[in-house]
Amino acid sequence: MKHLTRDEKLGPSTSCVHVGSEPDPAHGAIAPPIYQTTTYAIPNVGELIARYRQRKPGFTYTSTGNPTQRLAEIKIAAVEGGEDAAVFSAGMAAITATITTLLGQGDEVLAQGDLYGETFHFFHMLQEKMGVKTHFFDTANVAKVESLINDRTRLLYLETPTNPTLKLVDIAKGVKIAKKHGITTVLDNTFASPMNQRGLAMGVDVVVESATKSMSGHHQAVCGVAVSTAERIRKIKSMRGQYGQTLDPFAAWLLAMGMQTMALRVERQNSNALSLAKLLEGHPKIRRVHYPGLESHQQHALAKRQMKGYGGLLAFEVKGGLDEVTRMFDHLKLVKLATSLGGVDTIATIPTISTHGSLSPEEKVKMGITDSLVRASVGIEDFEDLKRDFEEALSFV
Repeated sequence: MKHLTRDEKLGPSTSCVHVGSEPDPAHGAIAPPIYQTTTYAIPNVGELIARYRQRKPGFTYTSTGNPTQRLAEIKIAAVEGGEDAAVFSAGMAAITATITTLLGQGDEVLAQGDLYGETFHFFHMLQEKMGVKTHFFDTANVAKVESLINDRTRLLYLETPTNPTLKLVDIAKGVKIAKKHGITTVLDNTFASPMNQRGLAMGVDVVVESATKSMSGHHQAVCGVAVSTAERIRKIKSMRGQYGQTLDPFAAWLLAMGMQTMALRVERQNSNALSLAKLLEGHPKIRRVHYPGLESHQQHALAKRQMKGYGGLLAFEVKGGLDEVTRMFDHLKLVKLATSLGGVDTIATIPTISTHGSLSPEEKVKMGITDSLVRASVGIEDFEDLKRDFEEALSFV
């Protein structure tokens, strides 16, 4: 039996299944083993020197690398179209390690105003602790970024679609401006997943994702990933080790196994989310639906340009306020009140309380987060069942 090489060009679905997943050399097992170990026996001193001085590949301690972690990294790098990847113990671990690797004291960052709540707070913390200033710009107007650039600007940070109102950032425009000024671009691709949007192919320097979501896909493992050039990932992994953000081997195995079905899951989630968005858009109890796949979305044309599919996430505003939202949740049966996304089952949350609860009222207003806003992560269920569940629950509003 011949083995795949890294040079072979495979489609994303095939990469999810086959890349890195050679049969176990010891017993021929199709499913990869879990290397649940902290350390490794090294055959001799010469090999010890070679590994620690990075002259040869090999493992020394799981906090710096593990075969099961490596399986997930190789698979993700192939799907994202990057040279290498680093897996982490959480999505925010990937984000914080990447950003601190790329920045130094006194550097400045450009970031959109609509960000995941923890990322938003991390940038503010960087200013307080490291003197790294962040200039926030209007998500819908990335062209104005250029006016904010100065000789200390080192990083352009993008997140698209945004959390939770699914606004879009024009990746190509952002990359063009960044490259013109020698600025590194980082993209949080969590909401889209590599099945729907490939930032590296559009010129982004580093893609970060909460691999907990679409990649793992079953609400079983908390993990994150950064994907970039081999040299940049080497530096990011060094920071990962210093921060103690290593992914546990079992979680890495769950991630690698989840990756095998990501293409199928995301395709079904795209379809279900678009159908649900259309249903809710015409419902008398719903004020507004936020979903880039709808023609009514202000940036639908941009979504068609830079996304293959529109994702399994949508947000909608129930007419009324928190009381009406509460009544809807009280009568949902299939859809659970939970905070995450990308899993096989449909869940929903109230961002003003959960994901963005720590923001000030003024910050929430800027992001369009109201008491009546609901964020739904649509799963792979039969759509008719989801339709019935939402329609019955909304009848009590």
